[in-house]
Amino acid sequence: MKKTLTILLGLILAAALVLGGCSKKDSASAARAGGTIKVKMTHTGTELTLAHQAFLVIKEYMEKNSNGRFQIDIYPNGQLGNDAQIVEAVQEGDVQIMFTNTGNLLSFVPELGVYAVPFAFPSHEVAYKVLDGNFGKEMLGIMEPKGSMIGLGYLEAVSYRELSANRVIRTPSDLSGLKIRVMTNPIHIAIWETLGAQPTAISFAELYTALQQNTVDAQENPLELFISQRFYEVQKNVTLTHHLFTTGMLLANPAWFNGLPADLQKVVREAAMEGTLFQRRKAAEDYDGYLKTLESNGITVTSLTRDEFRQWQTKAAPVVSMVAKEVGGQAIVDRLLTAVAKASH
Repeated sequence: MKKTLTILLGLILAAALVLGGCSKKDSASAARAGGTIKVKMTHTGTELTLAHQAFLVIKEYMEKNSNGRFQIDIYPNGQLGNDAQIVEAVQEGDVQIMFTNTGNLLSFVPELGVYAVPFAFPSHEVAYKVLDGNFGKEMLGIMEPKGSMIGLGYLEAVSYRELSANRVIRTPSDLSGLKIRVMTNPIHIAIWETLGAQPTAISFAELYTALQQNTVDAQENPLELFISQRFYEVQKNVTLTHHLFTTGMLLANPAWFNGLPADLQKVVREAAMEGTLFQRRKAAEDYDGYLKTLESNGITVTSLTRDEFRQWQTKAAPVVSMVAKEVGGQAIVDRLLTAVAKASH
């Protein structure tokens, strides 16, 4: 009896392994046979995020322009795991397409940390030109050999981090003695120390009270968070410093993508760009909406002139060498800054 059970268990396990292996090959087989290709797309944000809205555009484009050959299922809210887990799932082929912040990819593609160069991008327009240009394509291109994933394009994560304070801030000299709440991130801390402020680590959950009680004088976050957390009730000055630009990547499993016919690969890449362009338009609308919300709540919003922005860049320059060490050398940082300079003209 024991011997029979052992044999049965062995057969069940073998069948499970075979079925698991087959499930990963279904899409490739369907592509070769001209049948329906089922695609799992996932991200860890909610249905309200720009990433999810972009996914809906991508899904519609892929299904429509493949004449129904693609059948897309979207899994938001981390249904298939956290960022690290879905990265592994895409690498293994259990998921075909995903989106994540570039910060979640640094463990195996440290070069992506170059986007953390402070004050690198003076405007969204310049940032998009760089991402869509040769430098952005170079970063996407290293995803397959180093990260075991195909880089399909960039989707916006939270865009810019901006500064709010209990007084008007226009130049780095205005930061003298300013206690600013920062994340416990070495680069973030170094930026504000170099600029002359006093970075202070406070949990995000305690930040509203800390601002209200003047435990800290300032904080830095995307405008979306400044508004959703109602920081405008306790901080009346915002400076659009654009000190850090955050982006994310749309990634695909290489075996799945490379196994598609050329015409369907083209559809996938076009869909990625459609989602990106939609998201950028929506992000611009949202950003304008944030500024109007700030104005309606009596917030003084300070926009930097080009010369003022350069003052911040110059003052924060020592931090660039820190970034260079983390991304494999100064050369990649120089290529980024060259691309930014070219896109700025």
